This record gives sequence, structure tokens and C-alpha cells, in this order.
Amino acid sequence: MSPSRSAAVLRTNLLLQVRDPMVHLLMVAVPLVIIPFLIPAAKAQLQAEGYLHATGAEQVVPGFAVLFSFLSVQQIIMMFFHEYAWGTWDRLRASPATAADVLAGKAGVAYAVQLLQLTAVLALGSLLYGYRPAGSLPALALVVALFAAALCCFGLMIVAFCASMDLALAVSNLVGMLMAGLGGALGPVESFPDWARTISRISPAYWAMDAVRRISLQGAGIGAVGLQLAVLAGFGAAFLAVALVRFRVDDSKTGDG
Repeated sequence: MSPSRSAAVLRTNLLLQVRDPMVHLLMVAVPLVIIPFLIPAAKAQLQAEGYLHATGAEQVVPGFAVLFSFLSVQQIIMMFFHEYAWGTWDRLRASPATAADVLAGKAGVAYAVQLLQLTAVLALGSLLYGYRPAGSLPALALVVALFAAALCCFGLMIVAFCASMDLALAVSNLVGMLMAGLGGALGPVESFPDWARTISRISPAYWAMDAVRRISLQGAGIGAVGLQLAVLAGFGAAFLAVALVRFRVDDSKTGDG
């Protein structure tokens, strides 16, 4: 992989995202509009679990940050498939850029977008709705960083397997919503049936939400969420490994369905 060729791909895609930021702004604004309607129910549920000083924001703010991060995986998918739709993919194929260069360049932009979106929802949720983690902010930052990386690699894996943008977006949205819900983004996993609690661990959202819950409600630090951080890193590594094995620059894909 050439750092200079990856950087060129990264700069091009970064400019495209900066020129059209509306989707990213909506992915921050929409959860912030929905959150206040769900806080009272979350507050009652958390207090019933014994967290008497909980406000409800400890569940809803990070939960919706995670949910909309899954929805934002579609951005990395479109970064790839728009190249096919615009007829510019052949330039990449003819250039010296390898598959790893293309993946690294586009993934760098996608990671930055995911990281900024997650951080913005959490920060604005703190400002608007009183989300105040009782534990370590560096621990929370590590969870955000590793979860964003895992979702970025998840998007790369979907691109590697799907031949059309419509299929890739459908898989991303359906699987993403399933993993977010199963992982506790819409409600605490503790309220799930036993069978759902068991399978919830197959979702990276479970490990992210479990870590955030421990940090937000139990005052946990980095050491207390070490397992969750390691599993999130493992998800990212696994998704990336599959993407690298499967992705080919000369694959035939369609960018418009």
C-alpha cells in the first residue's frame, strides 16, 4: 500500500463530503430531535433497575448515537458505488492505486465522518439533555473510536460482497438496524428475553452500549471496560480482514441498482 496514493484517494473523497454535508448534518440533528420523547420512559426503566439518580439520557443519548452510526454506514457504501455510477471507477483501475490504497483512502474519510457524528450526538446530547457520564471520559472516547472503526470496516465488507448499490444499502440498513436493536441501542439488553440476551453479543452495538452503560451509570474507567474495548477492536479487525480478502478493484459493480 502506498501512503501517497491512499492520501490522494482520501483527499478526493474528503472534498466530496465537505461540499455536500447535509446528510451528515441530518444524521446528527434527527436523533437529537427524537431523544427528548424517549428520555422519560428510559428514566423510569433505569430507576427501576436501581439507578436512582439516572435521568434517562444515559440510555437514550448513546443509544441513538449508536443507532444513527449504523445508518451512516451507507455513506461509505455510496463513496464506492458513486464512482461506478459516475464512470470514474475505471480511472482508479487504470491508476497505480492498489485495492488496499482505495480501501484505505475511502475508509479514512468514512472513519472521520463516523467519529465526528458519534462525538457530535454525544456532545450535543450532553448540552441539550444533561447526558453526564459518571465515569472516565477517556474510556468513553476509546469506545467511540473503536466502535466507529468497527462500523467503517463493516461498510467496507458490505461493499466487497455486494454488486450493486441498492443491494449494499439494503443490507447495510437492515443488518445495521438489527444489530443496533439487538445490541441495546433502543432499550437496555437487560429488558430482553433470555434468548435475545444470549444472541445480543454477536452485535458490536452490544459491546459498545455495555461499555457506555458501565461508564455512564457505574462510573467505570478504562480498566473496567477493557473486555468491551478488546471485543470492539476484534470486530473491526474481523470485518476488515474479510473486506481485504474479498475486495477486488476490477470487480464488476453497478452504482445505480
